[in-house]
Amino acid sequence: METSEQNKVISEKASKVRELFLSKHKADIDAGSYDECDVEKFRTNDKYVVSFIRSFETLQETVLHLHESLKFRHDFEVNDTTETSFPQEFWEIGAVYFHNHDKDGNRILYVQVKKYKKDAQMLPMIKQFFGYLMEQQSIKNPGQQIVLLFDMAGAGLSNLDMELIKFIINCFKMYFPDLLAYMLIFEMPWLFSAAWKLIKQMLHAEAVKRIKFVTKVDVLEYIDKDELFEHMGGTDKYEYKYEPEMFDTGGGEPDFPDSAKKKVTFAEHKNDLEGSMQRSMSVDCIRDTKANLNNSSGAGIMKAGRGAGLSQRRGKGDNSFRGRLLTICPAEELEFVIQEDSQEASDTITLKNSLPYNIAFKVKTTSPEKYRVRPSSGYVKPGSETEVVIHLQQGYQNTVHKDKFLVMAMEVAHESTMTFSQLWKSAQKDNIMEHKLRCVVSSGGDEGGTELGAGAGHKGSPVSQVDKKVDVLLEKTMRLERNVQYLVWSQAGMTVILLAIIIYWLMWADTATSSRSPDSQSQHCVNNYQK
Repeated sequence: METSEQNKVISEKASKVRELFLSKHKADIDAGSYDECDVEKFRTNDKYVVSFIRSFETLQETVLHLHESLKFRHDFEVNDTTETSFPQEFWEIGAVYFHNHDKDGNRILYVQVKKYKKDAQMLPMIKQFFGYLMEQQSIKNPGQQIVLLFDMAGAGLSNLDMELIKFIINCFKMYFPDLLAYMLIFEMPWLFSAAWKLIKQMLHAEAVKRIKFVTKVDVLEYIDKDELFEHMGGTDKYEYKYEPEMFDTGGGEPDFPDSAKKKVTFAEHKNDLEGSMQRSMSVDCIRDTKANLNNSSGAGIMKAGRGAGLSQRRGKGDNSFRGRLLTICPAEELEFVIQEDSQEASDTITLKNSLPYNIAFKVKTTSPEKYRVRPSSGYVKPGSETEVVIHLQQGYQNTVHKDKFLVMAMEVAHESTMTFSQLWKSAQKDNIMEHKLRCVVSSGGDEGGTELGAGAGHKGSPVSQVDKKVDVLLEKTMRLERNVQYLVWSQAGMTVILLAIIIYWLMWADTATSSRSPDSQSQHCVNNYQK
């Protein structure tokens, strides 16, 4: 039982975090950027706030992680997501599920890597699925840690997904900071060694200590034989079979009984989606979260990139979309200008309200882990303008061209006692205006900027350099793997040919011996006769 002195220390630490957090993010709370349930938990639950504090991090970093966690929970609608929010195939495939405990009594989250195939379109939902499992564990077993067991037996390069790995790292670094006891990597193929060396550079030394590489022999140091699968050297013959009640947490009903109505990204209105986005976000709230590996506090945001983008836009004449509720500038695309001496690029969405009443707005994206949106929601007063600044984070320049933003607007003609989030939940689809923006990256080296394609990157970004190194190493590794396969098949072919030659020679030799046998016998008789 905790003493009153320990509670006092916890309370003092939580107060310091709250004070600094409110000085930085009170506007986000007022704008409804966080879920009300999580805000209440932040205000009243000292242990929850203190769980973000680490001895090797500053208070500034603690506040950043807390903000990202609250934003993650809001964007995912974590408090509303249920088991039925995902297609049944996600549960039936058995790629990830809880089973058994380690020697310390921690639950084991088993991940069979070979069942996962890299798919950029399905990645957002896979991230949400993983986050949902973490949240349910926190609800069912508060304060209890888990062991993440990656079974990499039989895994190949098609199963390696660096973006998913980054998300999982951030899950335990920011979103569920007190959940992971340690991580076991079982029988990692040598092909992944180069990727691991680069991933290691992204992690703090304390985090690296929690990652253990094991085989059939040393995995028994962490898990007893009867709690370990047979193919891992244990005696457990368990075969996964999905049963709905096995994931039931006893929670309440979701806000919307029909799970198809629970959307938080473009999937809210499937008819408006482009084909690729429809496939990748086809079932429920497909919304992932920020994965900024450097966890910058936001200081020194690249104002040069923002200014360059605005100046180029103004030089192109009227570039605004005039909707029925808001005038949105730019009309079609966001342009992120990469400067050689800058860490982040940014662009601005200007929202203008020409109506005589308030307009509520929200800004969403297909890849929230790549961007910081300030503010992501709020009100535009009559006859005024509001600027929404979109910050592109380090390491994601190469894939910006795949991303899109969605601006949503809704009129608020009368005073209401409902909160911001309640207003959106109660709004009819017909009353919401939507407008999509695509994304491009440009180089700031030349006047007017030079648009970059999929290979765009920032030379000064350590994360971008790491990503490039990973891509190069993976490409070389795949080439090496193909060469090895070619050599194996060539060797097998040569062996078959050699065996065929030996067999043919033996058959020929046997035939020749048989054909010479009568002559030899005749000659032997002649010799005997002469004697």
